[in-house]
Amino acid sequence: MLPEPKIRSSEIILVLSYFKILFILQKFMLNHIGYISYNNLDQVLLSRSKEILNDFFKTESYTFSEDEGQLLFVASGGSEQNAVQRTQDHQSVMLLCHRESNSYAASMEIAAYLRAQQKKVSIIDVFAPDAYEEFLEMRKVNKAVNILAKQKAGLIGLVSDWLITSDVPTALIKEKLGIEFLRLSWDTLADYRDKEPSAEFMTYFSNWRHKNLEETAKVYHLLEEVIQEYQLSAISVECFSMVMRDKVTACLPLAVLNTKNVVAACEGDICAMLGKMLIRAVSDQIPWQANIADIQDNVILFAHCTAPLHLLQSFVVDTHFETHCGTAIRGKFEKQRVGVFRVNNTLDKYMLIEGDIINTPDFDFACRTQIQVKTNTKQAELLKYQSLGNHQLIFPVCYISLVQRLMKTLGIVRVE
Repeated sequence: MLPEPKIRSSEIILVLSYFKILFILQKFMLNHIGYISYNNLDQVLLSRSKEILNDFFKTESYTFSEDEGQLLFVASGGSEQNAVQRTQDHQSVMLLCHRESNSYAASMEIAAYLRAQQKKVSIIDVFAPDAYEEFLEMRKVNKAVNILAKQKAGLIGLVSDWLITSDVPTALIKEKLGIEFLRLSWDTLADYRDKEPSAEFMTYFSNWRHKNLEETAKVYHLLEEVIQEYQLSAISVECFSMVMRDKVTACLPLAVLNTKNVVAACEGDICAMLGKMLIRAVSDQIPWQANIADIQDNVILFAHCTAPLHLLQSFVVDTHFETHCGTAIRGKFEKQRVGVFRVNNTLDKYMLIEGDIINTPDFDFACRTQIQVKTNTKQAELLKYQSLGNHQLIFPVCYISLVQRLMKTLGIVRVE
């Protein structure tokens, strides 16, 4: 008779850890769905609804919840009043519908009602081709809408004088995006010169011994304190007044903040800041803000003196282009396909084109970090003749579909 195998404590811990991870994954994959119909006690309709959803979700789990109001399965016509009650406390709602039992008709009525209540609503026909992929994207989009509605952003200083189409009314930002927006005067903030250089900031530039680096680290210290004090998710900084007075720039502090996934826009540009927040909400990636420096046929030159460090293959610390003082980033991007995005200052239009980074040049007539993006003639002309403003946001092309869906959900129309 063979002896019973001894189970070591380490093996028990390993098995328990496995089931803990499995439980977490199952919980993550679980969809809580609000079931609405003309009569929730109709067992025949309920059974058919489960068949439809089982086929739709396949490997994902779901459960019906009487408290759920953001994700609703419209089982039949006659569910409209039920939807009114379920959605009262939600600003974004996704309706799963199908072609049986007047489900589609009810969904059209519910969606019209919700839109009239200024709510964000999407409809997924679970029988349609690629419906599940659309559902996954819309789930991310609805999450983004809810994230934005909980965020606070701030403008430090004023919108720069030359950005004559980059201010956005405070009330409109709240109404359209749900974002609370603060305008903070430099006069109300502490003087950066009284701060200690940020040790954390200096670790990002440990290989550099630029003469202005410590002063720049003081600017970062101040910006970080403002973000923490006002609990900001994003800032836009008008720094030229500081540049002209003290010969110190915010280019490197903004680069580090963006690298840490804190939205930081240049020159007090509110449109750029909001665009960054929109893209981050659906992708968890902060794009690069850049000037349009040149358009030659179907090749566009973008340039700026700062960039998120994690987006760069390499960089050096240089001076600021326009003033030849302070510190700036001269970085190199890898060749890749990208999206180019901007939202307008009335938050009802956006422009989105795509192309390939074909070169990271070093022209002496443009800001320090530069890329050339090759697109088609139609898109180059669209940017040239119908641009919504100078600053554009550059991000990986894989997020374009999500950005488009978010804009559609927010009621912001693409310029084409």
